[in-house]
Amino acid sequence: QGADRLPLPLGATSGRPLREASMPAAVASAPPASSSSASAAAGAGLRLPGELPGAACDRAGAQVPAAYCEGSCSRSAWHEHRSSPKVDGDVGRRGLSEEVEVVAAAVVAAGHSSASAAGADDADLEAVRAELEAAPTPLREVELPSGVRVRVFEEGDGKTFPTEFVEAHLVGRLPGGCVFESTEGKGQPPMRMDLGRNSIIQGMELGLRALSLGSVAELHIPARLGYMHVGVPKVVPPNTELFFQVELVVVDGVRAPERTVGAGAAGSGRAGDEFVVASGRGRPCSLLFPWWLARVQRPAPTSYYLNFCRHLARALPAHELARARAIPRRTRAEAEGWDVSGGALIISGVQDDWRARREWDFEWFQQHLGARRQLVKWQGPVYTKQENLWDCPVWESSVHDYVDYIREVDSADPDCAERNAGSCPRLYLNGWPAFKQFPWLREYVVNPTFFDDASGDLIAENEELRECFLAGLTRGYQPPPEEERRKLIDDEYWELTKLFMSPKGAITRLHYDNGGAHAWLSQVRGRKLFVCYPPSDGEHLHPFEGDEAFLNGSWIDPLDPDVEKKWPDYTKATPYIGVVEEGETIVAPQGWWHYAVALDASVTIMRNFYSQGNRTEFVRRKDEALANAVAMHVLKANARLKNQPDSVLKEIATKTVEKIREGFRGRTGPHRFRPAPGGPAVAAAAPR
Repeated sequence: QGADRLPLPLGATSGRPLREASMPAAVASAPPASSSSASAAAGAGLRLPGELPGAACDRAGAQVPAAYCEGSCSRSAWHEHRSSPKVDGDVGRRGLSEEVEVVAAAVVAAGHSSASAAGADDADLEAVRAELEAAPTPLREVELPSGVRVRVFEEGDGKTFPTEFVEAHLVGRLPGGCVFESTEGKGQPPMRMDLGRNSIIQGMELGLRALSLGSVAELHIPARLGYMHVGVPKVVPPNTELFFQVELVVVDGVRAPERTVGAGAAGSGRAGDEFVVASGRGRPCSLLFPWWLARVQRPAPTSYYLNFCRHLARALPAHELARARAIPRRTRAEAEGWDVSGGALIISGVQDDWRARREWDFEWFQQHLGARRQLVKWQGPVYTKQENLWDCPVWESSVHDYVDYIREVDSADPDCAERNAGSCPRLYLNGWPAFKQFPWLREYVVNPTFFDDASGDLIAENEELRECFLAGLTRGYQPPPEEERRKLIDDEYWELTKLFMSPKGAITRLHYDNGGAHAWLSQVRGRKLFVCYPPSDGEHLHPFEGDEAFLNGSWIDPLDPDVEKKWPDYTKATPYIGVVEEGETIVAPQGWWHYAVALDASVTIMRNFYSQGNRTEFVRRKDEALANAVAMHVLKANARLKNQPDSVLKEIATKTVEKIREGFRGRTGPHRFRPAPGGPAVAAAAPR
């Protein structure tokens, strides 16, 4: 759930390798729905109001206006127009000066076709209207001779134009609104882009050269200046135009004045797009869709969510499943000293000394983190080797707007009725490395150490190993100050702890975690249903390759009543099931498969960790990465070794790393690292 990977599609298209970057990505069920939303709407007797030029964009069976909104940048000019759309095509080029009526036909067709399938009366099926404000008006708009369109929303200094490099916050979108890149959404610093080196796509470079330091703008890049007929596999389809929102933070080494982004709701706005959906016979309800949901192309409801709706409709206890055994439960005292062996376990009392348990609710997040940008996904985790991003969209929202969305969707459809599945989608904010991004959050959570968690020791040892290499290979190397060293270790330790939020019905598909890691997930607010399987059942779960060349993904839906018919080997697997109540924590040891669905609006803290039992998984990955770096960047530059093949260089580096690692194990004891109670982790000074 934490280590999803997607290539960052900003590299040049001349065969140069693309830089890799972590990116939580949305995924839908497989195979994708194939029915036409327009046909479904017609079959339900619906009139599609508002005929806009460019509205006939049929993608993945959903006919919707080809909408793209520039409101997602968290900067002031766009904050003033957060409910404002831009409709691509002729209308988008003119701009919208008056309120217009549009229909997100994917919302209508998916929701009402579900209602029709559920046997709802035609009287329940009402036309859906979206009242959209005028699009934000750019300060200026220009089409460059190349065909790149530049819309400036905040002017720069007008004198510092880039010639060498730019550092910029950016959001990259496909025409349907799907986000494929977001620096702020991933908690990353501004991205550096070198100019004149064929290292970024041509349209991006042309657009950046037209802007000055501090500019906030939208770049509309035609396909021929983007990824052309090639695209980026699984991320950007061929012949696709691209939309980038950019803020130029640094130009050729000159930094723009700091902007202040409020912690809370100031400037984050509120969704104003009101939809009427059928929530019951003759009883319409009002649902406020955030702008990022109302104006994007969305797939039909996934089979996973529909199966969850049907599971609830059967009025079965949440924990009842055929052939399932109960996940064992222990108190914190009973789990003291556990070595994380023996299988999944639900533990009570883990949060007893957490400030988060006492203080965190959804209003708290709006007040303290409301203006922060995050990515929300259609479904998780992402299977980048199996699915296309454009079929499984990701969107970006402020935390404030996302919390509003959670409240509205849960209020409009509290029972997750199948007939409302298309109108009340359940989007997931998961895998947010908030504790690394905002160190002050560490005061609210205490990572458990009453069972075996050696992660801190391993991180500190790895940092020591890295410094030994630098000292041995770099003449005159000076180690970093102790305070800086501790911060590096501390940040890596907390990067393993993530924040999840969702409405009821958000689903995590069946998988086991990357990195050979254990995982614990603690319910700060709300409940979740977990279905787990031991590693020995993997072969019966029809697994497929995930993102690390391991068979750690499965299409199996434990709540599907026909699961045994669809997946014959599943009858040989033994599900373990349990509801993790608010305040409880579930531990999924290495290799344990788990599926989860929120039974309430939910806030979850998740952490991957390593014990003495799986420390070799951490060490192997770290040593392999270090050996590769040494071989390619140090040994290859050595005059005596430059003619050696890469395989020989890698072998030399690997043996050297192994030898130094063994030396560390022989002279340093365990438990050199412990998180401070109630606060951030602190690394003890390692011997030099």
